[in-house]
Amino acid sequence: MDRRHFLTSVMAVPLLTLASRMSVSAAAPEIGGTLRRLSEAGRGDNRATFMPDGSTLLFASKRSGRSQIWAIDRDGNQPRQIHQSTGNDYGRVAPSADGSRLCLSSDRSGQNLIYVLDLASGRATPVSDPAYWSFGPTWSSRDLIAFFSRKGGNVLNVWTVRADGSEPRQVTDLAGESRQPWWSPDGATLAFSANVGTGTFDVWLAEADGSEMWRITDGGSFEQPFWSPNGKQIAVSANIGEPHRRIYVMNADGSDPAPIGQPANVDNVHPAWSPDGRSIVFTSGTEANGALYIFDLNDLP
Repeated sequence: MDRRHFLTSVMAVPLLTLASRMSVSAAAPEIGGTLRRLSEAGRGDNRATFMPDGSTLLFASKRSGRSQIWAIDRDGNQPRQIHQSTGNDYGRVAPSADGSRLCLSSDRSGQNLIYVLDLASGRATPVSDPAYWSFGPTWSSRDLIAFFSRKGGNVLNVWTVRADGSEPRQVTDLAGESRQPWWSPDGATLAFSANVGTGTFDVWLAEADGSEMWRITDGGSFEQPFWSPNGKQIAVSANIGEPHRRIYVMNADGSDPAPIGQPANVDNVHPAWSPDGRSIVFTSGTEANGALYIFDLNDLP
């Protein structure tokens, strides 16, 4: 089936089956575990992810005056800047499978683009179209980078590209915003958030080439999906009938979302799973006043 025809069909069919099986409740029992703060508020620390060995966290921070890429040990010790640029390096930083390279967003050229950074040489190479604002990359186990961009019509679309900048492909063509993609552990499927032209976001899943996609959440606003290492669950930042966004863990089909331990009365955003599946790191508070927290789960998913 032609991809545009498939997407039109998806939007035309009410998702009654999905809505009937969802178990969305702000009163779901909290997942057991231990919450720890990793950084102090007010430094602009945000959007942490793990390096493949699980011992180091990467994050964006304004500690040096503008947004740059930093690292910190899993226990919160030894914060250090790992790359310096003349612009702002933003967003989630996603490592390659062997940890030798990173993909990141930066406005160092004047336009926000996706770059691949070689850690050994410090060389950063743009891999997205320089004519279009692009943000939020993720690197798959199959060596394919996904990100979202203003290119391709609509407000925002998910794209993929090779690490050398070749083979760019538009994955989504939904109305409104499709953003915040993250790869499944096997690199076959993308989870992303989309609002299909409305003010409410849901999590969608898509084949890597965009040939099929389907919505898995309903009954709230769900953003920033991040797969667990075993592919069975997805962590999200969601608002489910509450004044603030909270971090939830749900099954990979969108069912049974349950909150982790997290600060109350503040937005908690950008969850990221550790490679061993034992912890979820996230940002609590706004980027200007936010801090990094880590939640160690009592039981593995």
